[in-house]
Amino acid sequence: MHLSKLARTAAIALAVGCMASAASAATTIVTVNGNNNPYLAGQANGASALGDSAPMQSPTLALTGFAEGSIITFSAVGGFNYSGGTPAASADGDGGLANLAASALGISGAQNVHYNGLVGVFLDDGVNTGAAPASRNDGINFAAIAPELYQIFWIGDGLTGAGTGDVQQFTAPVGATRLFLGSTDGSGWFNNSGVSMVTINYTPADVAAAVPEPATWAMMIMGFGLVGSAMRRRNAVLAA
Repeated sequence: MHLSKLARTAAIALAVGCMASAASAATTIVTVNGNNNPYLAGQANGASALGDSAPMQSPTLALTGFAEGSIITFSAVGGFNYSGGTPAASADGDGGLANLAASALGISGAQNVHYNGLVGVFLDDGVNTGAAPASRNDGINFAAIAPELYQIFWIGDGLTGAGTGDVQQFTAPVGATRLFLGSTDGSGWFNNSGVSMVTINYTPADVAAAVPEPATWAMMIMGFGLVGSAMRRRNAVLAA
């Protein structure tokens, strides 16, 4: 009876571990407007940056509750226009490469990106009261990047090419609790047009915490081995 109970306990533990692994990803879909100024991320109402003010031109709070260090991917359709005209055909924007403002409100701007494209910025629970971090200069065709807090980074349509290529990967920085999304512009997002629908795949923080640590897995595996050994001995006794 004792052996049967131990075996059932081990089986339940294994099932829980497998379910945690299977449930380690989640998906959410958000809408980003062309007038979403990423420099206003996390700012209180009344704050202003580059001709815009919160909350009218604040970026979209797209994600919370994700795991630090996890890989996040995006799939975006629809684009923007920085002067209120016909939006770009995709979230990769249009035109040649451009540099966003170096910094505003403690947030740095991405370099060598397209105007009218999708960008993001990770924040912690506060706002940056010091100097902005260095600007990211990844271009738009990278395979994977690890942005720092308060760095605007390029997302586009989420692929290495324009509507084609591999899915780009973004590592959530340590300390990040919020992800904001906005569009690229030089200044004055207030008259921008366009909408992008963005699908975000990520690892929730609570699920990541529920997945056993390596040491726990080792103990579980050792327990399974002990159960198997005991069952073999019991079968040998019964067969004698």
